[in-house]
Amino acid sequence: MFSYIINGLTLVAPFIFIYILLKTNKNYNLESTQHNSNVETDKNLLISIPSYKNKEANSYYLQNKFLEWFAGFTDAEGNFNIKITGLTENTFKNVQFTFQIGLHKDDEPVLNYIMNTLKCGHISKSKDRINYFVNDRDSLLHVILPIFDSVNLNSSKYHHYVIFKKAVTLVKDKSHLSDKGKLEIIKSKKEMSDMSDKWIPSSINSKIKITKFWLAGFIDGEGSFSTNKYVPRFKLENHIKELELFNKIKEFLSVGNMLTSQRVNSNPTIVLEVNRIKELQEVLIPLIYDNDTILLKTLKSKDFSLWLNLINIYNKGYHTIPEGKYVFDAIKLHINKYRMTTNISLLNNLQRISIYEIENLLSKLYLMDSPYENREGVRYYRGTDKLVSEARNVVVIDSSGNSTIYSSMSDCAKNLNIGRNKIKQCLSSGESYKGYTFVSS
Repeated sequence: MFSYIINGLTLVAPFIFIYILLKTNKNYNLESTQHNSNVETDKNLLISIPSYKNKEANSYYLQNKFLEWFAGFTDAEGNFNIKITGLTENTFKNVQFTFQIGLHKDDEPVLNYIMNTLKCGHISKSKDRINYFVNDRDSLLHVILPIFDSVNLNSSKYHHYVIFKKAVTLVKDKSHLSDKGKLEIIKSKKEMSDMSDKWIPSSINSKIKITKFWLAGFIDGEGSFSTNKYVPRFKLENHIKELELFNKIKEFLSVGNMLTSQRVNSNPTIVLEVNRIKELQEVLIPLIYDNDTILLKTLKSKDFSLWLNLINIYNKGYHTIPEGKYVFDAIKLHINKYRMTTNISLLNNLQRISIYEIENLLSKLYLMDSPYENREGVRYYRGTDKLVSEARNVVVIDSSGNSTIYSSMSDCAKNLNIGRNKIKQCLSSGESYKGYTFVSS
């Protein structure tokens, strides 16, 4: 057994094997994707911070790939804050401006990565949380503001940033010390507070630019790689005020389903879910890579690498046999909430086997014939012409050559008043029925 490292995460050899299997599958192409970056990814941003000790600027470049990822991560996890102390009527004693990212303590490495890359800020720990802060004037003026002037924030945090920038800029020429300047800062803080948890209509809609690097950062904050029973799925979830952003993400992906959710005693949320195996393999998974490197930088990189095995087990139908179900369930106990060090109690009544044991079981599993086989992008039960039942797009071509795309076989059957079994038979054989030709997409 040997291991390799992605973004500081050690992963074991069989997971390389699964990655290779997925990459070489003709339906899974890391090199070709329909999505192009809206921003040039080879541009760099020059950061120059004045040094009062040496009287020379401390200069360095930030790569645009990092900047886009950082903007996406900030849209998910970052905050801009104005703290006022000694407030009386229209004046105050002190003001502090802070850019902050707060995470679970297990993700300390990613905050160290950000701090070391930006070359500013500091990290503090509090119980199960860890926070990255930038609150000194020079770092805000010469690092944070130039970054978010260079790359767009796509969420409602853009509005917070605009107000935050206006207030921070007042310290540049000490305008914040005047009565007028203080009043402006007080107004800015109130404006930021008033817009929290509120939807702000489409003022930034045209400015939203989704790139794969921005999306990776946003997934690092808001995404999850999970399952619904034995069906792999990818989910993004955020406050309902981010509806416009989620529409843009769905437009970028060209796949997925949008829905709203309302939990007890919590704000309504917007959810984007992708759960069709072909869409996961051909659209989502390639976007998580830059060439052969996983773009995710938090521990969700580990979730993703393990989740790829669930994709492969499901795609080949191993989840339909006891051996496959056992490995599938075993992997699930190593991702998402189960991997967090503060959630050990969740495993008290569960039997979690080690990654090493999972490796051995996977090796044995893949020596068995898979229950499904893939023929030209369509899954069949091995050795038969019986289609695997799953959600799929069905293209229907009538006798005049006009085509209609249905998002599921059920919708197609209902609209044409043709039984599902007959449609499945036509998809398998290629025969026409009632003047219609059916093609799986």
